[in-house]
Amino acid sequence: MSEEISAEIAVKCSGITKVFGSVVANDGIDLEVKYGEILALLGENGSGKTTLMNMLSGIYHPDKGNIYIAGKPEVINSPMDSIELGIGMIHQHFKLVEVFSAADNIVAGTKGKLKSKGAVRDEIKKISEQLGLEVDPDKKVYNMSVSEKQTVEILKVLYRGAKILILDEPTAVLTPQETEKLFNILRKMKAQGCAIIIITHKLGEVMDISDRVTILRKGKSVETVNTAESSEKQLTELMVGKAVELSIERPEPVNVKPILNVVDLTVKNSEGSIALDDVSFVINRGEILGVAGIAGSGQKELCETIAGLQKIEKGAVLYNKENIIGKTPKEIINLGISMSFIPEDRLGMG
Repeated sequence: MSEEISAEIAVKCSGITKVFGSVVANDGIDLEVKYGEILALLGENGSGKTTLMNMLSGIYHPDKGNIYIAGKPEVINSPMDSIELGIGMIHQHFKLVEVFSAADNIVAGTKGKLKSKGAVRDEIKKISEQLGLEVDPDKKVYNMSVSEKQTVEILKVLYRGAKILILDEPTAVLTPQETEKLFNILRKMKAQGCAIIIITHKLGEVMDISDRVTILRKGKSVETVNTAESSEKQLTELMVGKAVELSIERPEPVNVKPILNVVDLTVKNSEGSIALDDVSFVINRGEILGVAGIAGSGQKELCETIAGLQKIEKGAVLYNKENIIGKTPKEIINLGISMSFIPEDRLGMG
C-alpha cells in the first residue's frame, strides 16, 4: 500500500537503491524537495548524486524504492516519462546534437505540430529576455562555447515548461558573472513555484542559493539540513564523515625565475575573428598564474596555443627561452609542457 504524500512535495524519493554489478551506487536513499524550494544535493565524487538524479530523469530505473511526483507514485521508464511529469534535467555533460542549431536542439523531441522557425525564434527570444539568457537560435552547437551550450540546455527544459528542474554541476563551466545570472534565474523560477535540485561541490554556492541541503556519502543519504542553520564547515564534515581542515598552506616559492614568456601573441578563433591580440605575459617558476575573463575572451585559444593545438598569426611562446611555436603537441609535451593540459570541454575534447 502506497504511503500518502502531500501534493506540495514536488519530488520524494523513498529507499532508492541502484546497483551496477558489484557497485551499490545508491543505497536506500531518501530525498524530498518541495515546490517553491531550492534543494542542494551535496556529496563527494562517487557518492551517488548523479545516479540518483538520472533515475528522476528516466535514464536509469531504480532496483528498489519508490518515486513520488506531486504526491503521486510514479514509474519513470524513460526521459519522455520524466518530461511529461514536468521534470527537466540539465546534465553536466551536455546532451546536444552538435551539428544542429540552438533552436533545433531546443525543439527536438517536443510533441505536437512543429512550429515555424520564426515562431520558435520568437518563443526562445521571449524566454531569454524574461530570464536574462543570451543565445543565437541559428548558431550551430559545434561553434558554441561551453557556457553557450549550457544556455541551450537551460532553454530546452524551460521551453518544455518544466516545473521541477535538476541541474548537475551547472556552474562548473561558468564565470562568476554567469553564475550570478543563473542564480537569479533559479530564484525567479523558485518564486514562480518551481522545485529546483542543484548538484554542486561549491559550498559557497550551496550557502548562497539553497534553502535546504541533502548530503550523500558513499551512496547513502546521511542528513538533510536547513541551509540557514548550517555552515560550510558542518557540510564538509557531513560529506566526508570527519572533521576537515579547510585552510591551505601556501609556501613561499623558491628559485623564482621566468619559465614561460608569451610575446605579442595574436591568434584567430575558429570563426576567423581575432581571439588574442598582441597578448604578452611572463610566468615564473614556483608561481600560479590566473587568467580571468568572460567566456569567449580568448582563454581557450591561449591554452590551446601553448599546447600546440592552435595556429598563430604572429608572436612567440618561449619556454626556457626556446620558441615552441611550430612544434607539435608531442614535441611540446616532451619539453615538459602540457602534460596536464585540461581543456574546458573535458568530455568532448579531453
